[in-house]
Amino acid sequence: MKEKVNIICLYWVGEFRGRNFTENDVWRLHQTVSKHIDRDFDFYVLTNDLKAELPGTSIPLINPEEWPGWWSKMDLHRTDLPAGRTLYLDLDSHVIRSLQPILDTPGDLVMFPSRMSGSSGGIVSRYQAATMLFDPGEMERKYQLFSKFQRDDDYWMAHYRSEQDIMGEWIPDQPTFLDKWLMKARLIKRTRPYRKHPPKDVIIITGQPKNNFFREHSNFPWLEQMARG
Repeated sequence: MKEKVNIICLYWVGEFRGRNFTENDVWRLHQTVSKHIDRDFDFYVLTNDLKAELPGTSIPLINPEEWPGWWSKMDLHRTDLPAGRTLYLDLDSHVIRSLQPILDTPGDLVMFPSRMSGSSGGIVSRYQAATMLFDPGEMERKYQLFSKFQRDDDYWMAHYRSEQDIMGEWIPDQPTFLDKWLMKARLIKRTRPYRKHPPKDVIIITGQPKNNFFREHSNFPWLEQMARG
């Protein structure tokens, strides 16, 4: 029997750069994970809404007012999160095939590689942090990632676009998943064959939170069927 894992997501309540997630988005993520996971799991939600009716166990964010939106993903590097191999997924994620290859990838912190390269003006194109497999607290123990950010959070948020870019700058040599396992939802609209079926190796499709495409995809019924049907 495979070892139980943790699944964790971020439910930061409020509108941030066109992103305004709801309780239903958390439940939809739980459904898509439940369909495609091959081992027991515990589900956790990092949130600033402890009254919400959510699946699994809610964990309060440390500084949600000062760390809006994706900046609260820095809480993933705290040392007090539940122990055990942990997979983080953004709320606009659709899992459409078995998570087994992702969950069995070794490394203290594993992300998808960025499909761009280079850095400029606080944008560091190295990782895509919508999916992260990690051992809780390991990046703090090795690199003081959380405490370094916490000490000068205003400075870092002013000089970087996101926590993803901070990790690209501070810990540039992390292992990455196979690029073919991830597809951006926008490609479904842009690529005619994908309107009927995704590429055979895709495991996760990340959505379009600004235009709600990850919720509304009636023109592409295979997506909801594969993710949660």
